[in-house]
Amino acid sequence: MPRYFVSYRKIDEGVAATDKPEWASFSVESESSLEAHAVRERVEKRLDLFGERLYGSGEVLWLGKEPLDEFLMKREQLPLDASIIYGLIEER
Repeated sequence: MPRYFVSYRKIDEGVAATDKPEWASFSVESESSLEAHAVRERVEKRLDLFGERLYGSGEVLWLGKEPLDEFLMKREQLPLDASIIYGLIEER
């Protein structure tokens, strides 16, 4: 079953929107590929659950199929306004 890794930049409630955002991440197993709108819905549910706000433009970016360590390196090279990213994680 495919495993997708999703990361989003978040700001905790009570923290100024100008503070540097942190990445939060989770994985999803799915028999079919995830679409950007479904990823956005999952992230919004997590934001509500944890009392967080999404940082940036809210755009959802596909990073492709990568090993997890390469996905994390790519994530750190993205512009600060990137909000939600996801990709298919290769098993090594």
